[in-house]
Amino acid sequence: MNSVMNPKIVDAVKTKMQADGITQTALAERMGIERTNLVRIVNGHIGTVPKRWQQLLDELGLELVVVPKGTDLSKLDREA
Repeated sequence: MNSVMNPKIVDAVKTKMQADGITQTALAERMGIERTNLVRIVNGHIGTVPKRWQQLLDELGLELVVVPKGTDLSKLDREA
């Protein structure tokens, strides 16, 4: 069984789409998928984290995060 996508990632994707004015239809076309599939991805219903990866992250006290490409990761606040 897989775990649902991290809600912070789902929210970051939705926020970025809104900030950039990208519609679900446009993004689905760019990705070459049906809009209904994109909606399911964006709402966290598909595109899950494989169970063992989630278990590994949980055991290590880690979580998946999203940052803009090109971000200097050494400057991220590690306590956030």
